[in-house]
Amino acid sequence: MDQDITLGGRTGLPEDLLFLTRKHPRGTWRGQSALAGTGEIWLANHDYFRAITAKIADQLTRLREDGETTYDSAPALRRHIGSLLGSLDGHHRIEDHHYFPAFQRVEPRLVRGFEILDADHHLIHDAIDELAAVTQASLRRLGQAEGVMTSDQKYAVDDLAATVDRIAPLLRQHLADEEDIVIQLILERAKADPEFGA
Repeated sequence: MDQDITLGGRTGLPEDLLFLTRKHPRGTWRGQSALAGTGEIWLANHDYFRAITAKIADQLTRLREDGETTYDSAPALRRHIGSLLGSLDGHHRIEDHHYFPAFQRVEPRLVRGFEILDADHHLIHDAIDELAAVTQASLRRLGQAEGVMTSDQKYAVDDLAATVDRIAPLLRQHLADEEDIVIQLILERAKADPEFGA
C-alpha cells in the first residue's frame, strides 16, 4: 500500500527522501557554520511560526478558562493572528518562487519532496484563508468590551480555538518536513558552495 503523503495524512516524509537527514540528524543542525545566513533565517522563521501559533492557542485557552475578556483580548488576537498569516504568506511566496525551484535544480533526487511541500503550501493557504475568515467573524462577535463573556462571545472563542487547533498540527508537520529537506540540503551543499541558498 502506498504511503499517504498528504499533509494531515502523513507522519513524516517517505524514507527515500530522507537520505540527507541520515547524514545530518536534526539535533546537530544549530550552530553549524554551513547554516549561516539562509539556513539560520529559515529556522528562525519556522521557530517564529511555532511560537506565535502556540501563543495564539494559549491566549484562546486562557479566554476559555477565564470566561472573561479584557479590552486587549480581541486586538491582541488580531495582531498575533495577522502576524502569523502575513508572515506565512510571505515566507511561502519566497520559497515557491525562488528557493524551491533553485533547490530542485541542484538536487533532482528531492524533486518529489519539493512537490510534496508545494502541495502542503496550497493546503496551508486554504487554511490561512479559513483562519482569516473565522478570525474576522469571531473577533467581531467577541468585541472589545471587558468583562464576563456572553454565550455568543464564548461560541466565538470556541470557533476560533477549534480552527487554530485543527490548523496548528498541520503547520507543525509541514515545518518539520520542510526542515528535513531544506536544512539538510543547505548543510550538504554549503560544504562545496558556501554561498548556496543565498
